[in-house]
Amino acid sequence: MALEHQPPPVPTTTEHARPAPHTPVLRDDFNAFYAQEMSAVTVFLMHQGATAYEAADAAHEAIAKLLPDLWRTLDHPRTWLRVSAQRCYWRQNRTRAAPTDPVPDRPGGTCPLDTVVISEFQQTVLDALRRLPPTMRTVMAWDIDGFTYTEIAEALSMTPAAVRQNISRARKRLITLLSL
Repeated sequence: MALEHQPPPVPTTTEHARPAPHTPVLRDDFNAFYAQEMSAVTVFLMHQGATAYEAADAAHEAIAKLLPDLWRTLDHPRTWLRVSAQRCYWRQNRTRAAPTDPVPDRPGGTCPLDTVVISEFQQTVLDALRRLPPTMRTVMAWDIDGFTYTEIAEALSMTPAAVRQNISRARKRLITLLSL
């Protein structure tokens, strides 16, 4: 059973509504899981400061670790995928040159970069997020992706209070950076 999903938009700091609840993970259809999560993980990494190419590379590297059967056995595959992709992104060489070739499509012709559409304002928000300290940027990326403070704390080995404090400080800084 294949699901078609529109890519999640890059939320702005002026939106007050929480993202829609997560769609349940389909344990028998990796293609549906891939389609559901690849664009979301790519945008998640872009919120942490990755370029579209860096984000796509790290997301693909992380999802490859789920094959062939790890993704079916994990209790929280969405969380695992983001933690793994985040680590892949952090390990990337920061000095590599920007690629000039397009990101290759996976079989079936779907590329996560084709579904990530960034408006001018969203690009401004991404630029502001990149100016935050790493911890604030990381917790904001998780928050924007719809995870609760408790889920973020567990994924990042922090306390919920530390997550709440970092998000609060990041929001204040973003309001200043975006002149809101």
